[in-house]
Amino acid sequence: MPDCAICGSRFATKRCYFCQKHACTSCIVPADVSGSRTTVKCVACERKKVNKISVAAVLRRNKMVFGILGGYWLFAIFPLPFLNFSGYPPEVMASILQPVLIATALMTIPFVFMMIAWQKKSPG
Repeated sequence: MPDCAICGSRFATKRCYFCQKHACTSCIVPADVSGSRTTVKCVACERKKVNKISVAAVLRRNKMVFGILGGYWLFAIFPLPFLNFSGYPPEVMASILQPVLIATALMTIPFVFMMIAWQKKSPG
């Protein structure tokens, strides 16, 4: 069991939703003070008045998802080395795959705008 990041206790059973540090039950903010019964907030984040998750925390939490999406993106943009590695005939010309590559690159533009819009107002 990890130590509490706030008081040093050896019984850190909870994890702060905002800073991802381990905290014991005496170092978390009660639900009636924090306003949420589903998230755990540590005393340090309450003192700092933290109400949003940082960009670094979002990246840290979703690194597996970003890795998988990055792999798919890499295969969509640069498929020739992967196709040659999988045994596809090397006679395939890049001009055959050019429309696919252009369409893939153009399809990313609406998704980027959609992600920006979702950051400003969540869909739900």
